[in-house]
Amino acid sequence: MEYLERTISYLTTNLHAHDPKLFTRPHGLVPAFTTASPSPSPPPTIPMTSPTCGPSGSIMAVQYTQDGADTFPTLTWTLPSSLDPERVKEYLLVIQDPDAPLPSPITHGVFYGIPPGKTAVAQEDVVETGRGNELSGGFRYGLNRRGTVYAGPRPLRGHGEHRYFFQLIALGEGLDLGKMSKVATLEEIGREISVEGRMLAWGGVDWCCGEEIGETWEWRVSCHHA
Repeated sequence: MEYLERTISYLTTNLHAHDPKLFTRPHGLVPAFTTASPSPSPPPTIPMTSPTCGPSGSIMAVQYTQDGADTFPTLTWTLPSSLDPERVKEYLLVIQDPDAPLPSPITHGVFYGIPPGKTAVAQEDVVETGRGNELSGGFRYGLNRRGTVYAGPRPLRGHGEHRYFFQLIALGEGLDLGKMSKVATLEEIGREISVEGRMLAWGGVDWCCGEEIGETWEWRVSCHHA
């Protein structure tokens, strides 16, 4: 299996950086950003940090990857002073890898209906409650590539550095669950938030997974605005 992975990695070495197709970017899944002549995506204005990943350039512990415990990293954020907190009805969190050797970024996690009063999401928030796709943090998970609640970093062996974008979107109107699947897809969510004025602001961090070092993997994390 590893030999096959490395062969694929070798053949797709130059397939990286599908950043324009990230959810919040001009060619992403938000129809408002997918016009015939896309304009630059709005800049991120929600500051996000991750107390579990450390400063830019630090090494991310294996426990936050699929090679370890696949623990969800703690994320915290604050709204910009220009945005009245009363306008925010819920948050959406989309996690993607734009460096996978595929035509579009791989979706590792989709979380929607995050209460407007929350300013952090951690491992204890993404525990299943046994009630459909409802989670312990008071929100729901959507469909990712693996069909799980969350899938942490784990690029193809030998494919080089991959980045993982955690994109937080503040919504001025809640998503209509009746217009989406029970476990909503990113495409359905994109159609929902394309309504003018629904997307108020966004922000994010992007984490970098490093190359193999001997028999281990070094996971470097870069915590800065996406």
